[in-house]
Amino acid sequence: MAFILAAVIEGSLAWSTAMGWVSPRVAAPLANAAVVALAGYGFWRNRRLRSIWLAAFGLLLNTIVIWANGGQMPVSAQALKDVGLEDFLRFMQNSSDAVHNLIGPHTRFRFLSDVIPLPLLKKVISPGDAFVILGVILFFPETTQLAMRKRKSQAGQGGR
Repeated sequence: MAFILAAVIEGSLAWSTAMGWVSPRVAAPLANAAVVALAGYGFWRNRRLRSIWLAAFGLLLNTIVIWANGGQMPVSAQALKDVGLEDFLRFMQNSSDAVHNLIGPHTRFRFLSDVIPLPLLKKVISPGDAFVILGVILFFPETTQLAMRKRKSQAGQGGR
C-alpha cells in the first residue's frame, strides 16, 4: 500500500506542475520525500524478502541521482526520441515537472539518469528503475513460494 500511495503522490505532483499549479521547486522535494519515505517504509516492512533488496538498491540509485541533480531525475533527450516521446521532450525543453528535467552539461551521475529507452513500452528508465522492476518481478514468485511453504507447514502440524 505504501508503494501505491508513493506513486499516487509523485504522479499527482508531477501533473500539478505540468498544469502550472505548483512550482517544480516546491513539488520536487515533496514528491521525492514521499517516495523515499513511503517506499522505504514498504521495503523495511518486507526486508526479509531477497527481492526487496534489489528494489531497495534501485531506489538508492535513483535517490542518489535525483538528490545530486536538484531533486529531479534527469532524462535523456535522445532516449525520449528513441521511444517516440517527442511531445514530452518538447514539454521538457520548455518547462519541467516535479519529477524530471533534461540531461544537460551540469548533470551529475548521468549514467544513473533515465537513459535506457524501452521502445516497446514507450518508456525511458534508469538503471535504478531496472533494479526496482527486477525486484518487483521477483517479489511475486518469492512471496508465493513462502505462502506455499507456510501452508504446507501448517497442514503438516494440523495432521498430528
